[in-house]
Amino acid sequence: MGAYLCIASNDVPPAVSKRVVLNINFAPSIKIPNQLLGAPLGTNVLLECHVEAFPNTINYWIKNRGEMLLNGKKHIIEEEKNAYKVHLKLTVANFSKSDLGTYMCVSTNSLGRADGTIRLYEIKVPTKMPTTTTTEITTTITGECFRSQ
Repeated sequence: MGAYLCIASNDVPPAVSKRVVLNINFAPSIKIPNQLLGAPLGTNVLLECHVEAFPNTINYWIKNRGEMLLNGKKHIIEEEKNAYKVHLKLTVANFSKSDLGTYMCVSTNSLGRADGTIRLYEIKVPTKMPTTTTTEITTTITGECFRSQ
């Protein structure tokens, strides 16, 4: 894919050139950097999918093979497009137990459909127990006692 310049010449001037743009149509393919993603509760979690396709795609996210996610305060959806590539990002804000599960990024165009799955799980943060130190001090005194007269 891209632009090409073809130049034709023989011994008789002028030379002729033609610029041609070549586009190759293909169905979407998806690559997922992290298919298993863990995070502590209360954090913002970033899920990512990388799509390649031409012509342009329609992209969306699904949770637990059911509900389509919409852009809002809880789910922040972003797309970065560059020629035939799209970087899909889903940020799950303030991660909670209700956010656990399977997330699917879906990409479709006129030539096909692809999807990728990311499983989101909780990482338990160890709670630090306060340490208590007990010290016992023992003093021994030895000596002799005399009666004074």
